[in-house]
Amino acid sequence: MSDQPTFREAQVEDAEGFVRAYEAAWNATAGAIVGRTLEELMPFEARVEQYRAGVAEAPGNARAWVAEQAGEIVGVAVCRRDDDTVELRALYVIPAAWGTGLAARLMDAALDSVRGDATAAFLWVGEDNVRARRFYEREGWVREEGSRVSALGPAEVRYSRPLGS
Repeated sequence: MSDQPTFREAQVEDAEGFVRAYEAAWNATAGAIVGRTLEELMPFEARVEQYRAGVAEAPGNARAWVAEQAGEIVGVAVCRRDDDTVELRALYVIPAAWGTGLAARLMDAALDSVRGDATAAFLWVGEDNVRARRFYEREGWVREEGSRVSALGPAEVRYSRPLGS
C-alpha cells in the first residue's frame, strides 16, 4: 500500500467497494471467530442493497466513512451520536492495511464527523477478538464491566473513551 489514503464520508455509489472492504476485514477477524463468512450469513447483493438503503436513509446523527487508497476502498467505519455519546458501530480495514495506522485515522475521522457536543464514545467488540481489543486499547479505549451476547452468538465487551475537544 504505497499511495497515501484519503478519508471521506461514504456515498451511495460506494456500496460495492464498502461491502467488499467490510467483508474482507470481517471474514479475517469476526468471521474467523464466528466460523462463518459474511457471504454465508447474507448474499453479497443483499448486503449491497442494505448498505445503499442505510446510507440513503441515515439519520443526521449517523455517518459511514471510507478510507480510499489507489482508487479502492480499503477501510470502512460507521458511527452515530446519541445525546452526549458517540457509538463506533463498525471499523473494518482490509488485512493488507493492518498495522499501517490507517484504521486509527479512519476511526478518528468517523468519530469527529458526528461528535457534536458529545464528550465520550463507546463500542462493542467480540471478547475473543484479541487483535481488535489490543488495537482499541492502544487507541485509548478502556474496557468497561459486563458483556452481552451478539446476534451471532459470541460474547461482546464494551469499551469507552473520552472524546478530545
